[in-house]
Amino acid sequence: MNSLILPNTKLGPHTVVGANSVVKGDFEQGYCVLAGNPAKVVKKIDKEKCIDYDYSEERIGYIKFEKFEKYRKKHLNL
Repeated sequence: MNSLILPNTKLGPHTVVGANSVVKGDFEQGYCVLAGNPAKVVKKIDKEKCIDYDYSEERIGYIKFEKFEKYRKKHLNL
């Protein structure tokens, strides 16, 4: 809730962002819990306990990748 992930930030698999956190760096290694302002790793997650699943689609935020360009032109004026 109320977390802010700044543009061009890359988060790895199984990365959890805590409430009211501001993420402004890359955490591509994943398997961690981030919290704070600026966000930092507060806990590592054991890879052996994680269940991996296959992402069937890419997304930019909550928008499907293939629909993002249309959304960007209509709503973002970039």
